[in-house]
Amino acid sequence: MSEIKMRRRSRQIPITLTTSTANATTLFLEDFAGGVVEIGTLSPNATTLQMWGASAEGGTFRRLYNTDGSVADVTLAPSTSVGTMYALPDAVFGVPFLEVLVGNTAGTGVTATVTLKS
Repeated sequence: MSEIKMRRRSRQIPITLTTSTANATTLFLEDFAGGVVEIGTLSPNATTLQMWGASAEGGTFRRLYNTDGSVADVTLAPSTSVGTMYALPDAVFGVPFLEVLVGNTAGTGVTATVTLKS
């Protein structure tokens, strides 16, 4: 009997970090269940990535929180000059639309890549 082969799909999306949902790239998460954000050189003064979700395309983006009431942020490593990858929090996969913001202006304008997997 032949072995069933399952393939994981992935998609890479370039984004530019910003502190504003009005300027952020909207990610459509419907077909995906995990992912990472890859960032090259980033100021050590940038401390968090914030997750903002919306339930409809063009809807209002709101800050995402975990079930315990804590923000679903990603805390950045103290020194990100060599480039890093961060797993997206589980909470983001409960919304169909996501925007990743940087917590302060120290990271504004930095390009990153979001890789989503099914």
